Amino acid sequence: MTDAVGEAFVPPDPAEALARLGMPMDEAMRTQRAVRKLHLEPVSHEVLLPLLELSLKAPTSSNTQDWMYLVVEDRAQKEAIGRLWKRLYRFVNPIAIRAAKGAAKELRNMAPGQWQAEHFADLPVFVIPCYKRNLKHSPVGRPQIKVASFYGSVYPAVQNLLLGCRAVGLGASLQTLPIWWVPSARKILGLPRDIVPVCIIPIGWARGNYGPTTRRPIGEVVHLDTYGNQPFLER
Repeated sequence: MTDAVGEAFVPPDPAEALARLGMPMDEAMRTQRAVRKLHLEPVSHEVLLPLLELSLKAPTSSNTQDWMYLVVEDRAQKEAIGRLWKRLYRFVNPIAIRAAKGAAKELRNMAPGQWQAEHFADLPVFVIPCYKRNLKHSPVGRPQIKVASFYGSVYPAVQNLLLGCRAVGLGASLQTLPIWWVPSARKILGLPRDIVPVCIIPIGWARGNYGPTTRRPIGEVVHLDTYGNQPFLER
């Protein structure tokens, strides 16, 4: 088959793809990265639903499990989300380009995001993790523990999903800009007021390669007992 960008691509058989979940954990963690360039072929529910189910093995605050996934495949819905995103993207993208100051590496890193902006409604599927607002868990406000408990009950499952996508060969990236104005996003998605969309994850079969990723040395990140005490820092 040929996708909308002119590339011949045949998705793997679902059983073959799911068999890749046996990938060693350290390999998945070392090579998982934001993949924005995707093949535009559909992602089978036979692949997606097991990944969503596995992701929910993550913990939630007080084991409330007040989460849900909204899976968006309808083109009209994707176009509506895209219009919401582009209201902000048209403002943010020129700022990012100016900040790059013509640096080839920075501009190259921005290219996948620009490609995705051009093909947003063509992307196969969006997964939108949501969580239920209640007295104990809230996305805003005080005390801070309410906010920490809210997002801490969502993002572990999101990371599980991203790792699962990496293992089977799907490209995925965690994004927040497309749902930056939550009231509008809630209206588009038909969400009740107590269900809060947290992020959006476009998913499709990956074009190109995964990691390895580059990160700061561990000695720069780890502080022992008090901030500023960095005994593992290479000097």
